[in-house]
Amino acid sequence: MKNLKVISIGFVLMFFVFALNGQTEKGSVLLGGENILDFTSRKDDDNDKRTFAELSPQIGFFVVDGLAVGVEIPMSHSSRKSENGSSNAYTSLAVSPFLRYYFGTSHIKPYLHGEAGFGSGKTKIIWSPGLGGTPPPHQSSSRMFLYEIGGGFGIFLNDKVSLDFGIRYTSQSISTNSFDDSINKDITNELGLGIGIVLAL
Repeated sequence: MKNLKVISIGFVLMFFVFALNGQTEKGSVLLGGENILDFTSRKDDDNDKRTFAELSPQIGFFVVDGLAVGVEIPMSHSSRKSENGSSNAYTSLAVSPFLRYYFGTSHIKPYLHGEAGFGSGKTKIIWSPGLGGTPPPHQSSSRMFLYEIGGGFGIFLNDKVSLDFGIRYTSQSISTNSFDDSINKDITNELGLGIGIVLAL
């Protein structure tokens, strides 16, 4: 969790450090993404504390005018702590190559985006003390496959920074080793809106 915070702060600071001209021409570098940083922390009615953090930095290279090829690195951490002493935490890391194409030459450019990748996750459960003592913590691993397709438009606020508005469809399949060594598979599909900052250096 601490490493995730350090990475997220460093990545956000990059937007204030670079002072290069931005463009979508061949040879330029793309930095950013629609899901740069998401962090929430709250308490439920039953006083369980839930925390969620997600970071998805992107880096790509324009191989031809308008077309960027790169990689996104989705990272996430979620946890839940109860008053009775039990807790569970899940951490995941994935690598997802992507293609993004910007159309036109004006300061407002429509774009299409597609990506697919693989990753892994770890779950740790700490049980609350019971009458027979406290059971040892349980750990399990998982594998994931994810893909995303979408599009939108980028508004270049200047020749450095684009504010991207998009709609995307995402699918994520997670296979987890359960307590009895069987494999549980969970698939989530989402349709959502995205707003992000992109640097084309």
